[in-house]
Amino acid sequence: MTELQKVFLFYTAIYFVVKGALFLGFYVFLIMWERTARLKHKKYREIIEERRRSEQERWKVAYELCYKKQSVPLAPALKKVS
Repeated sequence: MTELQKVFLFYTAIYFVVKGALFLGFYVFLIMWERTARLKHKKYREIIEERRRSEQERWKVAYELCYKKQSVPLAPALKKVS
């Protein structure tokens, strides 16, 4: 092998090592970032659920009146005379 071929193979090997290290670094970074995003999303979902529960309790009477009003059947329409 000539000196030029050895230099080329050396720099090619360094290129692939650096490329693999960057890939691995980005992969680990994205996994950690995804984990924090999932934890944050879970926390926000819990906060939203707690707010919904408190609103449900706060407006319990209004909700019950609304449900009661919806469950009362309306007066039957006049029957068709055939």
